[in-house]
Amino acid sequence: MEQQAPLQISFEDLSYTVRVRAQEGPSGGGLLGRLKTIGSKTRYDDKIILNRITGTFRPGRVTAILGPSGSGKTTLLNLLAGYESSGTVGGKIWVNGRPASGASIRQLAGYVNQDDVILPTQTVGEAITMSIVLRPPPLSSMPPNSAEAAAESRQKHAEKSAEQNSGDNNAETDAEASPLPLPVTIGGRAPPKSSVDTKTEQRCTHAIRLFGLEKCQHTIIGDSSAKAVSGGERKRTAIAMENVTQPPILLLDEPSSGLDSHSALMVMHQLKAVANEGRTVAAVLHQPSSEMFELIDDILILFEGRLVYMGERAGFVDYLAQLGHPCGMYSNPADHVFNSVLYDHRLTKHMGSQADAGERAEWLVGAWQASPEARQLQRLVDRPELCPISALQFRRTSSFPVQVRYLAKRAARNAVRNQLIIRIRLAQSIILGLLIGLIFLNTQNRPVSVQRQNFSGALFFTSVTQMLLAMLSVVNVFSQERLVFLREWQSGYYGLPAYFVSKNLVELPIQVVLPIVYSAIAYWLLGLRSDGTKFVLFTVVCVCMNLCGYSFGLLLASALPDMSTILAALPAVFLPFLLFGGLLVNTGNSTVWLRWLQWISPVKYSYSALSVNQFSGYVVDGQAVGDQYLDEINLGPFSTGENIAFIITITVIAWVSAYLALLYLTNKGRGKMVNATKRLQEKLLGPPDQRFAQPNAAS
Repeated sequence: MEQQAPLQISFEDLSYTVRVRAQEGPSGGGLLGRLKTIGSKTRYDDKIILNRITGTFRPGRVTAILGPSGSGKTTLLNLLAGYESSGTVGGKIWVNGRPASGASIRQLAGYVNQDDVILPTQTVGEAITMSIVLRPPPLSSMPPNSAEAAAESRQKHAEKSAEQNSGDNNAETDAEASPLPLPVTIGGRAPPKSSVDTKTEQRCTHAIRLFGLEKCQHTIIGDSSAKAVSGGERKRTAIAMENVTQPPILLLDEPSSGLDSHSALMVMHQLKAVANEGRTVAAVLHQPSSEMFELIDDILILFEGRLVYMGERAGFVDYLAQLGHPCGMYSNPADHVFNSVLYDHRLTKHMGSQADAGERAEWLVGAWQASPEARQLQRLVDRPELCPISALQFRRTSSFPVQVRYLAKRAARNAVRNQLIIRIRLAQSIILGLLIGLIFLNTQNRPVSVQRQNFSGALFFTSVTQMLLAMLSVVNVFSQERLVFLREWQSGYYGLPAYFVSKNLVELPIQVVLPIVYSAIAYWLLGLRSDGTKFVLFTVVCVCMNLCGYSFGLLLASALPDMSTILAALPAVFLPFLLFGGLLVNTGNSTVWLRWLQWISPVKYSYSALSVNQFSGYVVDGQAVGDQYLDEINLGPFSTGENIAFIITITVIAWVSAYLALLYLTNKGRGKMVNATKRLQEKLLGPPDQRFAQPNAAS
């Protein structure tokens, strides 16, 4: 197997600017000021987030990006990872001397977000396995036993640290050396053995061992409403999901935030082990402890969007002393730079004004640019690693059939583990069937006028509830999964077609079974016509309306950003369908210029189909009361089959619209990445920039 080449990311004069709404002047506040701006053109100003940043992330080293909140740390990482596209980017980026961009680095890098978005019903082992199956490691990645070597390296580093501080680190070493514990089971039973191949199982086992997840490998991830794994275990799982794909570059946004000191140190040890494999690791860190600081190789500090230091950790304290801010012997340099260098710790009541921060930033930037460390950094940028990038190092995605098969299994497993939702939906169908049946029990034995009224009310209620309940169920579930889908799609787990197909493969059987249950109960209690064909047609209409409601719910959940917005839009979408459904308004004699709304209402077609199915040819005491009633309510000339065809047509249109809404959602913000993967990879595989004509002096 080919050994992967080390990859070095370099950037020079990197800038990032966004357009923001201009702030109102003194006369712009209040109601009068707002009224004056009506009809006027909105003004926008340019806000500089990153200002001419120069630096490099070298292979085999852990680079920590430090700085106060709002200094541009996450923006820098997102920019290099290809996750920022709404602003204007300036400057140059290279990978091994080849011209690059965030979109092209995304072909090589794994990225761990600050917030860990993982499907709550997955176990730790299943989440890691999914990453392996859907994102196979690059063809040039190291063999599986490299995880053992990395674990040994981490163990040696932990032993060395234990000599300096036996308390915390000994606890960590003891935890890692403990025998494999019994698995935490789901519902009192151990989960069934996965059907993945041996190599996938080996990689998953190695990742679990490397990141110390043995105790929780069979525990579900959980969420805010159902806690399962701890915050540290969740964070380590997210890192393991990226690391298990063996990307040559690993970028992390605050991997230690929200963790206790021991868990944060454990994560840092694991990142150090990853770097020891020869890969490039860069992480945004928030106030690292002294022990974590010792594991850092290079430091990049941002302040007010500008670079104030970039160099080796070993020379950092000496550089601070040159600035006139020597670090005490027992002080944490990371704390010292915040309390005494970036800010004055004597300001006990406030952080100082924006002008004070700007003046301090100018002084720090000037001191940095005049320092020998800045010249050394420029030499590293000017003489980067120039090893050719192999096509085998690009990140891969599994084939479409593999994606559909795995995602369908995951969706089915998710549905099974959400048993309460399925039980509630089944109970809804049973209770509504009994309710409507008992309210209108044996209507066929009542007077003709009562039959007409009761049958019409029951059929209209059936049409409305079958669509509305399906809409509500899907928007409730999918609005929660939407963020998971977006995060996994951005991380390259699968494509939109595979997700959409698998989602529908699992949901459609549920949407078919539930209306059948309702029909089997309600039809015979209502006393509708005792004809097998009529019952089948009634059931088919209910199934079609359930699918129609599902497709409209999927459309709303795909097009709108959150549940509150969906609930606000739902009445505006559904009420016109209800009003022009054929019962509340005689659509044949309604307002002419609004009459067209009946032809886009699935409730109208459903009510028409059910009414024709029941009343066409319906005779009571020798009188054709059914056909006479159909003429009175004026539902239109279509037969039951034609009305069903219209419902199916509307369902398909809503389905396609839902897919297009997701397609827009995924393409929005991708910018030049759309259909450009091949072109991006060709640039990385090409020759180095002419600027780097000389061979790497370091080699």
